[in-house]
Amino acid sequence: MDLRKHTTFNLGLYAAVSLVTIVGEVTNTHGLVYVCKPLMMVVLSSWFYFTSRRVGDRFTLLVQAGLLFSLIGDVALMFQHVDEFNFLIGLGAFLIAQLCYSIAFLLNVLDAGRSRGDLISSAIAVLIIAYGYFFATRLLPKVDETIAIPITIYAVAICAMGVAAMFRLGRTFLRSFILVFAGALLFILSDSLLATNRFLTPLAHAPWSVMLTYAIAQALIVWGALVHVLDPGEIRRKAALST
Repeated sequence: MDLRKHTTFNLGLYAAVSLVTIVGEVTNTHGLVYVCKPLMMVVLSSWFYFTSRRVGDRFTLLVQAGLLFSLIGDVALMFQHVDEFNFLIGLGAFLIAQLCYSIAFLLNVLDAGRSRGDLISSAIAVLIIAYGYFFATRLLPKVDETIAIPITIYAVAICAMGVAAMFRLGRTFLRSFILVFAGALLFILSDSLLATNRFLTPLAHAPWSVMLTYAIAQALIVWGALVHVLDPGEIRRKAALST
């Protein structure tokens, strides 16, 4: 048994380091956060790489890049209390991560062509865009003018990621779609909680709720991506296209 590819082992290890990170955030124990928060993306990235490398393609490369930039964002945000500029570095890193995920999901959409689920996808995409717009109109008046534009760009990017995940409906396996789309929604929720706590209203539960939703979101996206690339039918299709 190769533990590098073992789903239960890796998700269990990921859950453990995520839990310790949350404990560190709640108790304001920086040492725990400094050690365990970076390990979250390291564990997910390692699991994804060793499990998907035999069927590696642009999709897996983009997901891997999304995890890498998420790691950079996590590290930067750990030190925002030292220098506020680290917040912008983290924002920029997560912006790139969102773009990587979005392009990966769009590759699924373009590869599969039209889908009978497009009407449902379009309706839910409108709801995601509407949520992003109304949340941004409430948030932007409260933020400093110097970071208003970066935050606006990031809000557009994360909503685009949610929309791209939604349009995978009918173009990938249902389990993969559900996992990835649920992860995308939780990612949006996590960032909404973070923004609300930082700029609008302090949330008593923010020290644990932001990290919990983020941790689950990343795990679901990676798990769903693996379900997509490791399906025997998908592997046969790629083999046929490469011959």
